[in-house]
Amino acid sequence: MNKEKPVMIITGTRRGIGKGIAEFYIEQGNNVIGCSRGEGTIKAVNYQHERVDLIDEKQVRKFVRTVKKQYEKIDILVCNVGLVGSVLHMSLTSAESLSAFINTNFVANYLICREVSKTMVSNRSGRIITLSSIMTSIHSPGTSAYSSTKKALEEMTKVLAEELAPQNITCNSVALSVMMTETVKDLGDEWLERMFEMQSIKRPLKINELCHTISFLASPDASAVTGQVINLCKVN
Repeated sequence: MNKEKPVMIITGTRRGIGKGIAEFYIEQGNNVIGCSRGEGTIKAVNYQHERVDLIDEKQVRKFVRTVKKQYEKIDILVCNVGLVGSVLHMSLTSAESLSAFINTNFVANYLICREVSKTMVSNRSGRIITLSSIMTSIHSPGTSAYSSTKKALEEMTKVLAEELAPQNITCNSVALSVMMTETVKDLGDEWLERMFEMQSIKRPLKINELCHTISFLASPDASAVTGQVINLCKVN
């Protein structure tokens, strides 16, 4: 552990966007702790992976306590875990599918933010960044469950920002546009082109663009920025 480098928790690092974010900050030399329900796929000296089901309150509490005991602090939390799933109109969305969106996109993030914020409050410092989606402002058909749970995540982040501001802790959301993950590719070219047409910048978002936005929000220079939602590739 390099004590001069930040301690970061990044959720959902087994693959996709979360893995890309973790690899970026590992390269920066940060102390990165990732988690997912499965085994880790990253090997690095300054990376540690834990298997955690983030909708299990006991597992989340144990995970955060373990990190705090080992590193004595948590500087940055990046809440990446989320579910995209299929694109279905509301009339075709089952209660089971809706519950999966609520649990993954909202409950999991709520629990990890709650537990990590306790450690940050004890240290009177910290940065929390949640990952939302520009779908909350596009209102695309077939995203009723996805968009509404991401909007709930944004509101939770804003309320948490108010609660934690007196403790020098900031909380912000980054609303992502289309990124070329395996899940997105599975939705097909027609869906992809339709999404690009609704974006202001009509191309996929790159991982380094996302990470540099996170880096700003996590930096001392952003100590006066809290409770904000930053849209990438879309004019709000």
